[in-house]
Amino acid sequence: MKFRYKVVIINIILLSLGIGTVGFFMIRRNFQLALDAQIKTSIEENNLLQSTIEYRLLDTINSSPSNLVYQMKNLSADVVGKMGGNNKGVYVFYDGAEVVHSAADDNKLSCPEELWSTAVIGQKQYMITKEAGRYYLFSCSTSLVQDKKMNIINARDITETYQLVENERRYFVLLLGIVVLCCTVAVFVITYLLTKPLETLNRASKKFGEGDYESRVHLRSHDEVGTLAQTYNQMADAVCEHMDELQGMVTRQEQFVADFTHEVKTPMTTIIGYADMLRSKEMKRENQVLAASYIFHEGKRLEAMSMKLFDFIYTKHRKIEFQPISVVNFMQEVTESVTPILAQKNQTLVCTTVEARIEGDSNLLKSAFINIIDNARKASEQGSEIRFFAKQTDDGVQIGVQDFGVGISEEHLQRIFDEFYMVDKSRSRKEGGAGLGLSLAASIVESHGEKLEIESTVGEGTTMWVVFHEKNLTEQ
Repeated sequence: MKFRYKVVIINIILLSLGIGTVGFFMIRRNFQLALDAQIKTSIEENNLLQSTIEYRLLDTINSSPSNLVYQMKNLSADVVGKMGGNNKGVYVFYDGAEVVHSAADDNKLSCPEELWSTAVIGQKQYMITKEAGRYYLFSCSTSLVQDKKMNIINARDITETYQLVENERRYFVLLLGIVVLCCTVAVFVITYLLTKPLETLNRASKKFGEGDYESRVHLRSHDEVGTLAQTYNQMADAVCEHMDELQGMVTRQEQFVADFTHEVKTPMTTIIGYADMLRSKEMKRENQVLAASYIFHEGKRLEAMSMKLFDFIYTKHRKIEFQPISVVNFMQEVTESVTPILAQKNQTLVCTTVEARIEGDSNLLKSAFINIIDNARKASEQGSEIRFFAKQTDDGVQIGVQDFGVGISEEHLQRIFDEFYMVDKSRSRKEGGAGLGLSLAASIVESHGEKLEIESTVGEGTTMWVVFHEKNLTEQ
């Protein structure tokens, strides 16, 4: 069952119960008021009968006390004959069961015995009975005449009061039905308008679940439903962003596997080819040495690539333990590590440092800057100069490497930190590179909460640097 139908049904039930309860008590109260008015009128008539009969009987007893019952009949008939109103019967009982007078002989209306037989002197009593589909109200008063009880009872037809209540009830049921019908239509329309945005949201969610990731909800309402729609759109945007990230991650992994396979295949092909030549052919000594050199060179390249790949994977899964690092000592240790490889191309490393401290993993950061300097070495000419500098900035301490080599074009800068990406593959392989050095450096820097920045101009050189912000600085 749809939500709007549930709302309509619940509202109609509550409305019917509410109006029905109010109507029931109102009709009941009106009936009680009308009945009380009838009882009051009947008792007043009974009081009038009692006082008149008692007064006439007193005169009769004083003047002629004999034959009291006969005189009482005549007296009661005379008094009742002069009474008007809505009286349907007047009864006078004397000394228990003896009926002195009854004015209801014509319509055969019977007086309830339990009313006058249990009557108490000086008290008023009444009883309502139903005969032949009509309702009658009997009022009774009791007097003591010559030490015997005299009961005076009058009856009123109150059928109109009950008919009035029944008419009110029927009218109320009809009115209730009309009101409930109108309210049902009104509640349904209102509920439809209120739940329509929810259906729109539901359709969008269903489309999103079926793969339509561009599905969004456009609602102008400023209530909770509008807020829910905005939240849904934000969630959908976030999911799409994460999906794009996952897709990009999958693409990078596939590219990583493809590049890794290619980088391993190239030296393995060379090694297998030269090894097969050494195994199957008789070669001169110098050719054997040349083939063995190729095998050794490609093997070393595989070894370097596997070590960097291990470092790269290890860095991504290692928890960084931050320790205070002296910038001066750190740069000196890096310089000592790269001096031998720079000497191979007669290159000079100019180091400019600053008295400061940063926080991080010294070994990982050292590996990052060694790879950056090694990349600068490969991009620089024989006998060139490479600058390794540190300086204080408004944001923190900047440590960087600048070379004056071939530079990197704008199109390559966007992918320079990708795994196995090489701007000049032939030069990189000649230098023993595998395209993992800068990726490893960027990953290490990122694990420290910072970012490896790069600027480069083709033919002028490249500068790479890291700014260690306040969170990675310690006091001197």
